[in-house]
Amino acid sequence: MSRFKTKQAFIEDIEKEWELLTNLLEDIPKKSKTEVVIDGMSIKDFLAHRAEWGRMMIQWYKTAKSGETPAVPTEKYKWNQLKELNADIFKRFKNTSLRKIESDLKEVHDELYKIVKKATDKELFEKNVYSFTGASDLATYLNSSTAAHYRSARRHIQKWWRSKQEK
Repeated sequence: MSRFKTKQAFIEDIEKEWELLTNLLEDIPKKSKTEVVIDGMSIKDFLAHRAEWGRMMIQWYKTAKSGETPAVPTEKYKWNQLKELNADIFKRFKNTSLRKIESDLKEVHDELYKIVKKATDKELFEKNVYSFTGASDLATYLNSSTAAHYRSARRHIQKWWRSKQEK
């Protein structure tokens, strides 16, 4: 069940976390965005990961809206294979330019934001509205692809950036 009680609270959290992440990224020079932050991943890799998970969420939503049941998380991977899925995402976007990744993330964010804004309270907060959400509601899935994912990226990046500034 979603931690949000209202659509407005959910939207405000997405807006807040997006702004915090984008403000942090604006403070970091472009050349630093390809340095390793943690676990062999750079800021660019964090952003590619978030963009791809956002694209998957958009696809699940569109498929479910059309009356079909999407393969979640993918046709190739099950939920117990997230480590492998995330490694695959890293590999697929490893050679993609920072500019493209940043553009993709903004585009994905905008589309997810539109989905949230258009969704009804019933769609967002009631269970079993969409086939792919299982025992969760749509807001929980959307939160994982927006505010919660932005927050986790920001925290990793912020910790790394602060330690780099102290040197």
